[in-house]
Amino acid sequence: MAKPQLGRAMRAEGRKDEMPLNDLEIAFKKQDSKALEVALAYAFNDGLVEVSLPVLIDLCRARWHTCHEDVVSALQKVGDVSAVGAIEEVAYADFAYLNYDEYFGLARKATWALADIGGTSAKDALQRIAKSQNSFKAAYANKRLQKWDIELNRKRN
Repeated sequence: MAKPQLGRAMRAEGRKDEMPLNDLEIAFKKQDSKALEVALAYAFNDGLVEVSLPVLIDLCRARWHTCHEDVVSALQKVGDVSAVGAIEEVAYADFAYLNYDEYFGLARKATWALADIGGTSAKDALQRIAKSQNSFKAAYANKRLQKWDIELNRKRN
């Protein structure tokens, strides 16, 4: 059975600008991981992740899906400081589906997202992560802090 192709109907109706947001919200409400994968792909392809900040923040904190890296990437692209708390939370999170990853790639991605968002709250979050008992997570945050001034051109805030 072919699974979710939520955005296709909206594309046919010419409502491209509403499609990713609606699909992300539908996937979130239904807690449908497959639909979420499709919706995130459409949002990135159409360059419309910016319209979906509130649902992306909720998805970052949600534990029912396996798309946290994509969600963090979307929040990094949006670059809004309102996402800092959720990104920091996911840096500390331990998801069963990532047990194979002994190097904590999600935490690394989260530290990059925080560094690219920039601003005081993101830097403060990195400083807290740098004190983590997990040496990998702490090292990722410390590296972004050490390069903070060098990477100013990447920061959104």
